[in-house]
Amino acid sequence: MRGFYGHTISLFVVSVFGSCTIYDKIFDNPVDFKANEEQGIGAPTLVFYPKTQTVTQSDSLLIGSFIVFMEDSIEPFSGVHLQIQFPNDLVELDTIVPGLFITDTNKATPLFTYTYDNENTVDIYTYFLDTLKQDISGTGHLANLIFNPISSGTDSLYYNLQECEMIDHLDQEIVVNGIRGAEVIIQ
Repeated sequence: MRGFYGHTISLFVVSVFGSCTIYDKIFDNPVDFKANEEQGIGAPTLVFYPKTQTVTQSDSLLIGSFIVFMEDSIEPFSGVHLQIQFPNDLVELDTIVPGLFITDTNKATPLFTYTYDNENTVDIYTYFLDTLKQDISGTGHLANLIFNPISSGTDSLYYNLQECEMIDHLDQEIVVNGIRGAEVIIQ
């Protein structure tokens, strides 16, 4: 009997531990400057979140735009110009709304506007306007872009770094050192 129970317990232990799958966790924190730096993306950085997104043709696609500084090199800024390009054969622009970083800071109302060329390029202009502070500083959420899928496929949204710009309240440019695009998969 001991041999039977010993083999049964051994078989049970082997089947339990042998059948376990260990999954790699994939973390995608848009404001993680260390992870961006490890990928060669210097701060300040413009990033999209999520980095990869899969939706069906009946779903909407929500992409967040973020600015990321390193803790020891945060520069105050008051205005941002983003130029975003997207695959217009895969998605169509629906809505753009201001991000929480610009709107929640000191409960100030930002100047937020955008232009769309009816092709594949959106220019977003946002300026921090407050009666007490001239600039804001830190890392945060600049805008949300909502798209509607129009066909199946895989492509990317990205910032045109040559056209993106940050300024302080004296209209001095703050150099943006890196960008991280977003992959969209439409099923």
